[in-house]
Amino acid sequence: MELQSSAAWPTAGNGWRKVLLTDAGWYDDYRPFDETTLKKNILRRFHGLLEMPPSRARVLFIPTAACGDAYFPAVGKCFAELLSAGINPSHITVHEIDGTLSLEEAMAHDVLYVTGGRTTHLLQRIKETKFDKIIRHMVHANKLYVGVSAGSLIATPNIGEPQNEETAGLCLLNAYLSVHCPEGTAPRTDMPLPHIPLTESQALEVRWDGYTLIER
Repeated sequence: MELQSSAAWPTAGNGWRKVLLTDAGWYDDYRPFDETTLKKNILRRFHGLLEMPPSRARVLFIPTAACGDAYFPAVGKCFAELLSAGINPSHITVHEIDGTLSLEEAMAHDVLYVTGGRTTHLLQRIKETKFDKIIRHMVHANKLYVGVSAGSLIATPNIGEPQNEETAGLCLLNAYLSVHCPEGTAPRTDMPLPHIPLTESQALEVRWDGYTLIER
């Protein structure tokens, strides 16, 4: 799919260009990691946006949305995906958003990976601790932001209804997003910005001036 023009923030120069919003990562959920379950195009874009050998990349891994036993398997799957992509496990920093991480510490990483789970809890913790400022600094510095499910939803203008200030998101994507949608789901037409229903086989590559849909 061609780049859809949809600027999110005013910016100088070429702007930021390294945001990858996935429905469910680059492997099918809870199935063996092999060629039959790999979403090759999504993994290819992860490697392309990384712009360095995966073994050198340092990843800030955020499992904050997974606040409950039901979500733990998904966090393990996300961590395993990074290893399968060639990330060195000693280069992964697991951080629960609690307000203790400095901007300098965050900027020492090349990738910010935000897992799925409870979207409202994740967004609340981000706002309470002002972690959104760290996210914006990293994105503007062209550190790679990878979202999975809830980690993708918080990148939109709002995780709830468009005019609800309490559920306002990060506005990395100038469109509304739904995840885990059945194939053929029609976009909503009652929203002030485009609506994108993602299936588990899809992702969005987002940059300052628009986004591109990636199919498996």
